[in-house]
Amino acid sequence: MNDSTRPADRSSIGGAPGGGAPRRFIIESRTPESAVITSFRLRPADGAAPAPHVAGQHLTLFADIPGHGRVKRNYSLSSAPDGATYRISVKREAQGLVSRWLHDAAAIGTALDIAPPAGSFVLPASDVRPVLLLSAGVGLTPMIAMLEAAAADRPELRVHFIHCTRDGTTHAFRDHVRALAKRRANLSATIFYSRPAPDDQAGRDYDEAGPLTLDRLRECAPLDEAEIYVCGPPRLLRDFIPGLAASGVPAERLHYEFFGPVEDLFGEAPATVPPAAPTPSPHAYAARAADGFSRSGIGEALVDSAGDAVIASDRAGAIVLWNAGAQRIFGFSEDEALGQSLDIIIPEPFRARHWEGYHETVASGESRYGAGDLLAVPGLDKQGKRLSLEFTIVLLKDEDGRVTGMVASLRDVSARFEEMKALKKKLAAAEQAGAPS
Repeated sequence: MNDSTRPADRSSIGGAPGGGAPRRFIIESRTPESAVITSFRLRPADGAAPAPHVAGQHLTLFADIPGHGRVKRNYSLSSAPDGATYRISVKREAQGLVSRWLHDAAAIGTALDIAPPAGSFVLPASDVRPVLLLSAGVGLTPMIAMLEAAAADRPELRVHFIHCTRDGTTHAFRDHVRALAKRRANLSATIFYSRPAPDDQAGRDYDEAGPLTLDRLRECAPLDEAEIYVCGPPRLLRDFIPGLAASGVPAERLHYEFFGPVEDLFGEAPATVPPAAPTPSPHAYAARAADGFSRSGIGEALVDSAGDAVIASDRAGAIVLWNAGAQRIFGFSEDEALGQSLDIIIPEPFRARHWEGYHETVASGESRYGAGDLLAVPGLDKQGKRLSLEFTIVLLKDEDGRVTGMVASLRDVSARFEEMKALKKKLAAAEQAGAPS
């Protein structure tokens, strides 16, 4: 994963199996991979070996940025394990606070705190099925790690690496991928440039020009039998995940990671949600207690309301509070929901990613989302219907700062989302009808 200021990166209604206390690392080297992507080699400051990882996993990085304090981001590891270092490869995003700091300010010797790697987006244990690694943009980072691991340790695994990017300036790891594919007979690489530059050469820099289509993908890889991994921006997944599923690829063979705000990968992304107003200080609440507006009274009124869902869960992710709003939106009664896992309201394709973030937040005591961040995720009601949700999250901690649970306030915005989709389709149809022949 890569840095973004958009709050719904790695969407989850919580916040990774895995996790653990952060450890100090030092940037050992910086390597430009393209005009927009730079790799950072990270070594433990204490000289001991880093926590082991599996190719495809991500790590959680904590950076102390002047003027912004301590900031948390998740990044995919872009190298197979070497027992001594980690490598992340980061795209410089114009609005990305941490990515801009890494590219512009972080130097060799800069210290970072890093939590142990986590994530289930990894190669299958068996070599029986071929593997398709499909990526776009900076989504190739975990795929490079998987490709390296396959080249080093899995000689029997058949791997088809397919990557889409704009042109040679944005193409990272070009020579490295070609060398890996040349080294192993079971590894193939096909590169698509959507808009090749004049000096980009077919056969050397890329294999095909123009957009990748599902039909062309089928010609490049055995979709009927492959374990399929897809990683990149939401548009890539919206272009291929529904089509692959509709063509008969079962869910257990379809694995994906994504960047950017995600509402529902089988629909369109929602409009950007403006941040909420700053939270008043506790003194502002206390000043009105004498007028009958106590904090406890206000809290009870909000929880008892049937307007928004208020859901609290413990460290393990079991539901411990379920208000009338939650019953109205999701359909489960309080008796049906209490003690159940949050999985009852999370669509199956998003559960692994949710729990990665949730357990990571519990272990570290820090959420990547700041006060006022309004997040967007898909949800699931009792009847199995997909919902479009917006929510905020608050961590509950004990006196020692240990996370004891989380509280989320959620709102069903499905109707608004459908209205926006319909409006966009009407506008697109009007534009097409008015276009010159």
